[in-house]
Amino acid sequence: MYKFAFTKKLTRFGRLGRSILKRFIYSQMAIRNGIMIAIGKEQPLVHFTVEKDPPSVYWVFRIKPTEIEDLAKKLEIPPRFSLCPIKCLATDEPQYLLTLNVYRVSGITNGTRAEWSICVRDGDDGTPRYMVVDARSSQSSMDPVNVVTRASYVFHIRDGDTIHTQVGEGDLAFSCTITLPNAAPIVASSTEWVTANDHIFWGNGISDRTFYNAGLADARQHRLGGENAV
Repeated sequence: MYKFAFTKKLTRFGRLGRSILKRFIYSQMAIRNGIMIAIGKEQPLVHFTVEKDPPSVYWVFRIKPTEIEDLAKKLEIPPRFSLCPIKCLATDEPQYLLTLNVYRVSGITNGTRAEWSICVRDGDDGTPRYMVVDARSSQSSMDPVNVVTRASYVFHIRDGDTIHTQVGEGDLAFSCTITLPNAAPIVASSTEWVTANDHIFWGNGISDRTFYNAGLADARQHRLGGENAV
């Protein structure tokens, strides 16, 4: 024989009291977490969502081997890092790459972001990592280099089968129009390309530790050739 203990029915006053108690307990936990973060005993966790529309785009540029050493000097890469090749897609060969990623984001910051990145080898464990060498945002945000990322011109929209993007203004602006074909190959990122996101470094050597779901690790991606972009 089994005996069951059913929860007693609460009065309206009882439900109100428990709701207030729960909010109070969680507020105290949040205060404790804030103090621990402030003294360096815990790390903050913040939500950062890459929106589906317009599609996030990576422009991937190969760097000539003869330019690697000079590029590292121009970017003033910290001594513990060195530029390294990486496989972008599972079927690729490792190459030195410079990427521009433009996407719409919500969460700790909102708007459209553009990030120029290279792949570096972390001197601590030799693992390939991303390093952001320049970041732009359509709205004010924060980053470990400038502290405050001032809003600048970042335009990225989809209009039917066309994606229009512009980062910056004037003669130095990056501007691109992508025409989406009726059928583009579906591709998968390489494992090292995904895990390079675990720590995203900035030019001063500070990193963001990132956690992500299948939306990034197993994203549905299309590979487009240069003939699809102007």
